[in-house]
Formats: sequence, C-alpha cells, structure tokens
Amino acid sequence: VFIDGFSFEQYIAANKGNQLQFLGEHFRNKALSVYTPVTNAGYAAMITGTTPNKNGVHNRSYRDMKVESIFGYASSRDAKSILLEGDIKILNTEIEPVLHVDTNKNGDTDDEMLSSALKALEEDYDLIFVHFHGVDDRGHQYGPMAAETLDHIKKIDSWITELKDDWQGNIYVTADHGMHSTETGGDHGECRYENMIVPYFSREK
Repeated sequence: VFIDGFSFEQYIAANKGNQLQFLGEHFRNKALSVYTPVTNAGYAAMITGTTPNKNGVHNRSYRDMKVESIFGYASSRDAKSILLEGDIKILNTEIEPVLHVDTNKNGDTDDEMLSSALKALEEDYDLIFVHFHGVDDRGHQYGPMAAETLDHIKKIDSWITELKDDWQGNIYVTADHGMHSTETGGDHGECRYENMIVPYFSREK
C-alpha cells in the first residue's frame, strides 16, 4: 500500500492517543525517501528497490525506469499482479495500471480505489498494489498537519484494517515522500526532514 505524501511526523500526529489500528500496530521504522522527494522519484524507488541514479527517475519529468520493477519481477515468475492507481498514469511499468475516476464527486479517488482493492481480494492475485492519493491532496490544500489531512490518514488506516482481514499474504505500507507546511497549505520537493523521512509498516505472515 502506497500512501502518497505521508510523512513520519504526520504518522506521529495522526496516531496521538493510539488512534490508528493497522498503522499503529504494524509500524516498523522510519524510512528515507529519495531526492527529489516527489511522487515519480519516490514511487520508482519503492517499486524497484533502487535509487534514482540506478532507476533513472529523478523528478516529475521522468516516467521511464531503467531497471525492472516488482511488477516485471512478478510476471517473470508467473505471478499475477494488479496496480491500482488514481486518475493518471505516473510511471511506465511492465503492467498497465487500473485507473480510477471520482465517480461520486467527493474530491478524490481513494474510496473508488478501496472498492477496487476489495474486489481484487476476491480474485487470484499474488500482488495487489494500491496507491492512495488523498493524504497528499489534502496536505497540499490544507497543510500536512491540518485536521482534514490527519482525519484522512485515519480513514485510510481503517480501510487498510478492512483489507488486511481478507488478505492472507504480507502487507507493506510506506510513502513516496512527506510534506512541509507553507503559508497556503503544504508542499514538498526540498531536502528537509519533513519531506524526506516517511514511516514504514509491515505485517508479515
């Protein structure tokens, strides 16, 4: 599970009073994002296990990776995978993403993504990759520590808790980058703690 724009500091704030279920129980450590801390670069590092100097994705202008991703690895071993993405294709991967539109007009595609993930759990997949965008969207609009942003982290936590009950395999959750506060909301892309340090979670069976 990929939670876009989710910093370690946001995790600490959202889990104040131990409010998070899955994320609270399965937190493992801080993780270091890559520079530039933007989605394309962080995403590529996440799915290849390599840094930008190896995978070739340095910022938002790059879409093609120079190394194999987890989707290519899965395919080469006859494993069935699905990539659940928002409303646009971000990187060129070995499998095509399943894109989502905001059918209920509530401002993002995360709830539509949840529905697709629940459906995918009923099928014979070895790897289900889910990319939630709403934390990043709210962080930009309201600020990373705003109530709207932290509440959405709690909502995603409840959704992952729902998904994990029907998934018998391992679950890994992390983020591409964090976010810092600005006068008008939030932003990222700078080499600073709030942007570079993200949380990492795992449930292994």
